[in-house]
Amino acid sequence: MATWQFSVVLIPDSWAKENCYNSSKLYDEDGYYDTEYAWKNKQLMSGFESVLSEILPPGKSWHKDQLVWGNEKEHDIQVWPENGIIDGVHIRLDLHQNLSEIITKVVKVALKFDCALFVPEAKLIIEANEEELNCAISKSSASKFVANPRDFLGSISKET
Repeated sequence: MATWQFSVVLIPDSWAKENCYNSSKLYDEDGYYDTEYAWKNKQLMSGFESVLSEILPPGKSWHKDQLVWGNEKEHDIQVWPENGIIDGVHIRLDLHQNLSEIITKVVKVALKFDCALFVPEAKLIIEANEEELNCAISKSSASKFVANPRDFLGSISKET
């Protein structure tokens, strides 16, 4: 993922509510997240491919089992169906671009799929609405990088 991309993952809203919007169960002991756990008892509606095509055009995948819309250098959506089971809808947004239209589309699709939004960087699950998504984006590392790459990279070097 590029430094200027913001990552958000759709997860079932029912799972988010059952877990009080707490993302800790999505992370393993090494700190890696896996949304497959949240999708265990729910799947996307049939025809989800055409719904995702309303956000971005179908793209090219590097793997035969991966479904992609958009392209990896800008905005993209990735879905990994494993044995017919979806483990998440992963969306990356290029913060160099105007986001208003795509944010609206992402939220509409999340609501259509009855999903909440998981922000891995912040370990945060939020309701699918534009205000909360915009707030999460504005606090992200990608946003800080796009606003001032030199300061962002300088702050990283001070941390190490």
